[in-house]
Amino acid sequence: MKMHYERRGKGKPLLLIHGIGGSWKSWNSIIDGLASHREVLALDLPGHGETPALSGEVSIRTLADAVTLFLQENNLTGIDAVGSSMGARLVLELVRRGNVLGAVVSLDPGGFWKGWEIPFFYNSIAASVRLVRLLQPVMPDICKSAVGRYLLILQFSKQPSKLSPQLVWMKCGPLQPLHRLMNC
Repeated sequence: MKMHYERRGKGKPLLLIHGIGGSWKSWNSIIDGLASHREVLALDLPGHGETPALSGEVSIRTLADAVTLFLQENNLTGIDAVGSSMGARLVLELVRRGNVLGAVVSLDPGGFWKGWEIPFFYNSIAASVRLVRLLQPVMPDICKSAVGRYLLILQFSKQPSKLSPQLVWMKCGPLQPLHRLMNC
């Protein structure tokens, strides 16, 4: 499986797996610090960043299959890994399968919804996407305002008003996939 990834540092390898709508760049704020101690591979999951989308079903199972194949082809099975959000759920699936990853850290794993939570999550995301599309002409002003950032990113971040205007603009600005909101 051909996947785009960024490789930095030297030492014991560490794999970083981003959340939905993200890319290897989701790790920009910590990758250099990690790379001072480890060889870090931050990949773009299929359909994210510069990695082509999977053909057919996209699920935790099929993404785990793709990551497993990537690790096998690059002689990286047993690598330690850190995942965030959907990536956290993905590293848990890879550990469950056995003999794919070494030690893992799973940061805020998503995807464990039950019953009413499933349609609520997807419907609220769809509403957020429609709202962000509608607000594109005024998005620069919204991103500059702490109140605007709070209201825009509240569903996806614990303290959205503390996020920088540049980060929010990068996630919500024009020509950006709107589902990047979920990775703030």
